[in-house]
Amino acid sequence: MSAKIFRDPIYNYVSIDRATDSWLIRLLDCPEIQRLRRIHQLGISNFTYPGAEHSRLSHSLGVLSLMQVALAHLAHGGHRGIQVTNARSALLAAALLHDVGHGPFSHVFEPCLGIHHEEWSRQIILAEDSACHKVLKSVDRFLPSKVADLIDPDNREDPSWMKYLLSSQLDVDRLDYLQRDSSFSGAGYGHYDWFRILNSFQLYGSEKEDRAIVWEQKSIWALEEYVFARYYMFQNVYLHKTTRGFEKMLEALWRRGREMFHSGDAASLVSPIREFWTVQDITNYLRIEEFTVLHQIQKWAECTDKFLSDLSRRFMNRKPLSLISLPVCFDEIHDGIDRAAKLDQWHNALCEVVEAAQFPSEWYCLRDEVKPKYHQPYFPEKEEDEQSPKTAIRVLQNGQTRPVEISMLCPRLQPVAVRVAPTVRHYVPPELRNAANELRLRWKPT
Repeated sequence: MSAKIFRDPIYNYVSIDRATDSWLIRLLDCPEIQRLRRIHQLGISNFTYPGAEHSRLSHSLGVLSLMQVALAHLAHGGHRGIQVTNARSALLAAALLHDVGHGPFSHVFEPCLGIHHEEWSRQIILAEDSACHKVLKSVDRFLPSKVADLIDPDNREDPSWMKYLLSSQLDVDRLDYLQRDSSFSGAGYGHYDWFRILNSFQLYGSEKEDRAIVWEQKSIWALEEYVFARYYMFQNVYLHKTTRGFEKMLEALWRRGREMFHSGDAASLVSPIREFWTVQDITNYLRIEEFTVLHQIQKWAECTDKFLSDLSRRFMNRKPLSLISLPVCFDEIHDGIDRAAKLDQWHNALCEVVEAAQFPSEWYCLRDEVKPKYHQPYFPEKEEDEQSPKTAIRVLQNGQTRPVEISMLCPRLQPVAVRVAPTVRHYVPPELRNAANELRLRWKPT
């Protein structure tokens, strides 16, 4: 066979042409990418959705497949004269490598590590001794830097259409993970016509301009379907209250363990974590995988620190902390300094309840805040001169010469474009749930 074939539950097949893209097979075989087999795509969502066991590697293959579809579309007329061939290798490599820097449990662990995965991805790609760097350099000596630039969210040097195929309001990354996460979680919300979306866009602008991606009018209902699919997945899967509680517990475990390490107690640490906390370089980072962290939490469950061992057992045995919502009075408080001050008051009052029961509030009164942008399906930049695929989905109407932001054509997207306050929740030990809820019912800000 001229193609390397992978079975995929979403697209049936993902293929790499051996004749033209054999280097992609070598790239896929690099240990930095194979490590993604051992990282859950959905972090610890399997605590809530038992089927959510898929890996970052399967997602990366899916993104590669969708990038192949998008580039094939551009090569057959969606580009208005642009030379897609020159960008092809960099885009395919970036599709496969865009998540290579993810740590254990994917996005969940970024607050623990203090560095976004994109930065780790760039460092891995640019490191001359990494296997993926060597494969890329064998194709083109400038390819590692080109791929790193595409992944860098702050880079503005590459053509916009290349950046936004990989990362924007509607990119191949989102197109894959919504379908994949929906399927494996069993939630069923991430369905939309991805094939039409990837075969109905074009590059807008003259040859001398920095071209942007726009969609044809016939695709507006597929685009609207995509927007709502993403919204439903965030509300039902990504921001699920139980999952978020365990995420906060994991962060507390990591903070407490690191605090003990810096105070001189490293007896219970497994070597990869001890070495990473000593020197945070790429080699030590890549050694920290999910089984490393789980082994560490197992050891912490038997350690002499009462609270670290308790939280570790709760995490390993799936014993969640209890969710405590904000008091009703916050429904009448709007955004601003006043609301922020009252949130701090409420947090402090809840901490007093936790401390009175002999639980350190730092580890047992965990605050979770969901950004307002996740509370509406679609919130674009409304100023036309600031719109781009990064800030808005735009449609080129039949017979028109300028694209229109999609909510101007889809009425159902207009009413939801309203700014709201962040959602703030707290998690406390279940044995304190009644006391916390009693406080919640009678609490008033001062």
